[in-house]
Amino acid sequence: MVSGNKGEWSELYAFFRLLADGKLYSGDGETNIYEDKFYPILKIFRDDSKDRISYCIDTENQCVTFDSNSVSQSEFNSEAQYLLSFIKSLKGTEGDEHIEAFMNKIGCYTIKAKSADKADIRIVIHNLTTGIKPELGYSIKSKLGGNSTLLNANKDGSNFLYKINGFPLSINKINEFNSLDKFKKKKNFLDEYGANLSFENVVSSVFNSNLQLLDFCMPKLIAEALKLYYFGGINKISDVVEKLKELNPLSFPNGSHPLIYEYKIKQFLLNFALGMTPSTLWDGKYNANGGYIVVKENGDVVCYHFFDRNDLEDYLFKNTFFDTPSTSRHEFGKIEMKGDELFIKLNIQVRFNG
Repeated sequence: MVSGNKGEWSELYAFFRLLADGKLYSGDGETNIYEDKFYPILKIFRDDSKDRISYCIDTENQCVTFDSNSVSQSEFNSEAQYLLSFIKSLKGTEGDEHIEAFMNKIGCYTIKAKSADKADIRIVIHNLTTGIKPELGYSIKSKLGGNSTLLNANKDGSNFLYKINGFPLSINKINEFNSLDKFKKKKNFLDEYGANLSFENVVSSVFNSNLQLLDFCMPKLIAEALKLYYFGGINKISDVVEKLKELNPLSFPNGSHPLIYEYKIKQFLLNFALGMTPSTLWDGKYNANGGYIVVKENGDVVCYHFFDRNDLEDYLFKNTFFDTPSTSRHEFGKIEMKGDELFIKLNIQVRFNG
């Protein structure tokens, strides 16, 4: 029996829900749906364990056709409602015979479609404004389970290196610092000596190059944001940006645009949402070129299209936060001595709010 967690089942739920509705609704930065702003869905492609299947919506007959078969949209609606109830009651990674029977009926054999990029589902929509009917890739995120990630931590790919200034060159003091289990305690320990951190480099040359592709100052900007998270106790991205505006760590001159920090962080989030990763040299192209689809707690499915870029950027900005990955697995958070200089690594991970 196929099984999965809430996030994985949510991808299948979005597939059922969209075929039932036949519409892709847009939303604002607070995930509220614009009832009068939607794109009709013509086809949904699912890259399953077998050949690629095209699910076409026949609006006249209110059904979905695929491989010479046909299932009514009302049946997809019933199955979506059943699946939503199953997801909400899910405790771990479980399966369900009823759901699997319907999956087999429609030629769907996995709950999570194969994906070599950030696109979890590919949809042909009808843009009523321009008349075009593009096939677009969308990344699916769910609020039904745990906080999904926008940027996954990577031991070799997402560490930032800082030089520690003003801390005693004492093995005992270093060991004492490294034994502390919370970053708040580590901050207080550094404060006792008036020590501070200055950004040295992004450990991964690939990640550094990707950030520089966005903006040459982006590595330092993200490093300063990380310091505010780990040693300032601020985790919401929007709150971190407010502090960046106040401190102006990049020393933008007086009279600079008041939204400069917000704009640059939004570009950082957008590019990671649609194509960039820390560990692969990025060519600047978007894989999830359609945008983001979000499954809400009540089962509503809201879309943030790339061509509605302002709404997508606002959603990412208002709904993400810094998170601390495993310090042991990703090898960061401890003072390292190199000659007579001290350094520390901080790792970046960004998640969506629940």
